[in-house]
Amino acid sequence: MWKSYLLYSVCVFMLLISCNEEDIKLDASTVVDWFAVPDRPGELGHLLHKIYEETGVSVFVNDTLGYVEDGVDANGDPVRFYETVSERYLIYSSVSKDIRFVLSKDTAAMLKAASAIEKWVVPNLPPSGKYRVKSLLLVDSLLTADYGGDTIREGGKTAWVFEESIETTPVGKLADIKNMNEPTLKFWAGMVLSAKVYTWLDSHCSDSLKVFYKMTNSDLPTKARTLYNLHDYKFYRMIDTGEEIDLNSDWYFGAELWDHWRMGFLEWGDTEWREIDPNNSNREIVHRKALEKPCDAMNYIAAVYAFSDEEFKNLFTGVEYSEKCIQRRLYMKKLVELFCEANGTTYQSFR
Repeated sequence: MWKSYLLYSVCVFMLLISCNEEDIKLDASTVVDWFAVPDRPGELGHLLHKIYEETGVSVFVNDTLGYVEDGVDANGDPVRFYETVSERYLIYSSVSKDIRFVLSKDTAAMLKAASAIEKWVVPNLPPSGKYRVKSLLLVDSLLTADYGGDTIREGGKTAWVFEESIETTPVGKLADIKNMNEPTLKFWAGMVLSAKVYTWLDSHCSDSLKVFYKMTNSDLPTKARTLYNLHDYKFYRMIDTGEEIDLNSDWYFGAELWDHWRMGFLEWGDTEWREIDPNNSNREIVHRKALEKPCDAMNYIAAVYAFSDEEFKNLFTGVEYSEKCIQRRLYMKKLVELFCEANGTTYQSFR
C-alpha cells in the first residue's frame, strides 16, 4: 500500500514541476496597483494626485480604493471585487490591536491636512526603505485603546495616528484640524512622521528609549510606582473648596495630583472626566489617563519635528515644572537624529 502512495506522490510532484513559467505567469494588465492615486476633479483631487506623482506617497480619504471586474453573473451583471481599507485590514497589513475610525466628509479639512503633509511630512521622509511612509488614510476620528477612544467611555479622546500598520497609516483628528492653529497643525504633521520613527527606535534603540522613559519618573521617590501605571486612575476633588485628595499616597506620593507637564507628558491619554462620589455628595471622583509609553515617545518625536529648541521652550513660558519636558525633548532629538542618519535623511524642524 505504501508503494502506491509513494508512486502517487511522485506523479503529483512531477505534474506540478512540469508546469512551465507561462502557466503561472500573471498578466501585468490584470494586476491592480491599489496605491495609485488617479487625478480626480477638484482642488483636493489634484493635490492628492500631485503628492503621489511627485513622491510616491498615497494619501487616501476614502476606505474604498477601487474595484476590478471579473466577468458577469447569471443575470449578466458585472461581478466586481472591491478593495477596501478597514480597522482590521490596512492594505496587506493585518491589525491585532483594536482600533476604530470614522471617515471624514469635510473636503476643507481634507485639503488642510493634505497641504500640511505636502509641506512638512513629505520633505522629512527617508528617500526609500521600510521606514518611509507608503500610504496614509486620513480620517475624521481615530479611536484606539492607547488613547481614550470609546474603550473607557463614549466621547473619549481620539488618537492622532496609529503606528502598527506597515503599509497604510491611519491619521486622525480631521474633525479638529480646521480649528488648529499653526503650532498644533505642525504637531499633527509631526505625529504623522512619528509612527515610522518610533517603530525604528523601538527596534534599534530600545535601551535609549528606556532611558527616555526613566526620565518621566526621575523626580519620584525611588520606591514610588512608575507614572506609566496610571491608566484610568482617579482621585477626589472637593466640590466646595476644590481641594484634591489622592487615593494612593503610598504608591505615587502625591504625583497623582500633578498635571501632565509636571509628570513629563505633553498631553493626557484621555480627556478628564468627573462624576459625583456615590458615597459622598460633597466631592467628585476625577478620572484621568496617563499616556502609554509608545504614545509618550511619539509625542516627543512630533515635538522634535514641529518646533525648534527655542520654540518649544517658549511654549512653556510661565509653566511651573516644565524643565522635565524640555529635557526629554532634547534627549528625543538625539534619537531622531540617529533615525535620520540611519535612513538617509536630514533632520530639520518645520518652517
